[in-house]
Amino acid sequence: MSKPRKDEPLKMPAYKGGNDALRRFIQTNLKYPKEALEQKIEGLVKATYDVDGLGRVRNIKIVEGLGYGCDEEVLRLVGLLKYEKAFNKGRNVTLHRTIKVDFKLPKQKPKANTTISYQLVVDKQKQEKKADTSKKISYTIKF
Repeated sequence: MSKPRKDEPLKMPAYKGGNDALRRFIQTNLKYPKEALEQKIEGLVKATYDVDGLGRVRNIKIVEGLGYGCDEEVLRLVGLLKYEKAFNKGRNVTLHRTIKVDFKLPKQKPKANTTISYQLVVDKQKQEKKADTSKKISYTIKF
């Protein structure tokens, strides 16, 4: 075994691209669980995990959960994370991290005031045998 080098600074494992990239990764890859959507569940899931010297995520644990599939989704997301390598005085180090994932129900788009018009034309010419009499009836249906 070699001796650790004292002149090398501590290099902490960081997510590639920083915290903003981590936040974007969570937002783009988060899949709201179907059961949580049906039950209209919102809240925060807190998880802890270790990042080893090679940047791999290990020992993922839920500290505060919501249930309804949200905890499993956080476990899946954290398992996908990749960090940069970390060194302390020339040796690989393990870092303990905590992450909070906020589950908020997607905003429902307001229903557009759609108007569909139908026209029903009743031809009274056949009924009364008058050539110039026709009547138009229109209906408007709003959703």
